[in-house]
Amino acid sequence: MNYTIAQESRIGGRQINQDRVAWLATEDAVLMVVADGMGGHLQGEVAAQIAIDTVTESFRSEARTRLADPARFLAATLRLAHETIVRYATACRIPSHAAPRTTCIACVVQDGQANWAHAGDSRLYLIHGQSQGAARVAHTRDHSIVQRMVDEGSLSRDEAASHPLRNRVFSCLGGDVSPHIEVSRTVPLRDGDVIALCTDGAWAPLGESLVVELGRAPLNTTVPHLLDAAEQAAGPAADNLTLIAMRWTAPDPDVDTLNLKSAGPQSQADAPISDAEIEHAIAEIRRRIPRSPTGASS
Repeated sequence: MNYTIAQESRIGGRQINQDRVAWLATEDAVLMVVADGMGGHLQGEVAAQIAIDTVTESFRSEARTRLADPARFLAATLRLAHETIVRYATACRIPSHAAPRTTCIACVVQDGQANWAHAGDSRLYLIHGQSQGAARVAHTRDHSIVQRMVDEGSLSRDEAASHPLRNRVFSCLGGDVSPHIEVSRTVPLRDGDVIALCTDGAWAPLGESLVVELGRAPLNTTVPHLLDAAEQAAGPAADNLTLIAMRWTAPDPDVDTLNLKSAGPQSQADAPISDAEIEHAIAEIRRRIPRSPTGASS
């Protein structure tokens, strides 16, 4: 595999950074994951850290050196992260209405193909086929109230950008509602394709300029430049900002497929998870979490 990755996370205008980001690789597979702890709930940063740790530890355990089924792995692991956050909140006696919650998006690249899964409004962008001069851009669909309104035709995209409910999501990890975990179809990658995962603090202030810039320069200069621009656009009240991007370099597979549709109903995401798996995950997470984490600010 031949690729480059760049990442950065910033606090913005907030008191703490509730965003988390990580990536791991074996000889045959790459994992990227981003989580955005939700303001308005206690310990959003803890929920985000649990999500990151659960996904990365599962990848370390299962990817030796490849995953048997990347889509199944992503769906089951995000489900495990949700259950682990719920167990943590119960152990800490945090009321369900205030329990830690986080958005999460994770992507696996293996065999020159990408799969991803998400819950919430952290996004994945795919810039596909630009080395052939006919780049197409797509991004995941937000699990948000405003996106539903756009889909229903009751709100325009311009109105959505400034709507007071634009940060209200209907699916997340943690809390007393089972998350909707949306899993992509497998997408073959072309030489020069870019995959970017980011929190809403990065994509919301930038709009289409985010993908325009991602396609232009080396990622190690583009990523910090984009976060500079997002912070400036958002002003003093800027949200936490996180962006990780990969540029794929490989012989051009003789394909031309771009499909961001879900893999269907939550059949994969609903795979049963044993109590032993959850307890093991909690044990691993507790070793990394302070005994009295700082409460999240909105």
